[in-house]
Amino acid sequence: MSVPGKRRGGRTGLPRFTLNRETRRPVRFSKNGFRLRDNGRLHPAKIGDVQVRWSRPLPSAASSVTVIKETSGRFCANVVVEAETEFLEPVADEVGFGVGTTTTPSCAAAR
Repeated sequence: MSVPGKRRGGRTGLPRFTLNRETRRPVRFSKNGFRLRDNGRLHPAKIGDVQVRWSRPLPSAASSVTVIKETSGRFCANVVVEAETEFLEPVADEVGFGVGTTTTPSCAAAR
């Protein structure tokens, strides 16, 4: 099954973007639904190679990709990867600041 009809079986359609009440329409590809090519292209299933402008190199293998079509006609791809947490060095000085709350709720009033 394929979109161009080159493989055996019936022709399949392109992936449908979910219809939300939002302004953007996403479609999600799991681990088996896409490939990242060596030449820097993304290959989603049933679509083919897509040229991507990467914002940064991926730290590890991708686990899923979400392609979002915005109302302006632009497409964005969000790639989910697992990365190790990098902890910052401890700092001796601490700073605190208020964010505009005038009172703090008591625990008894919340119950």
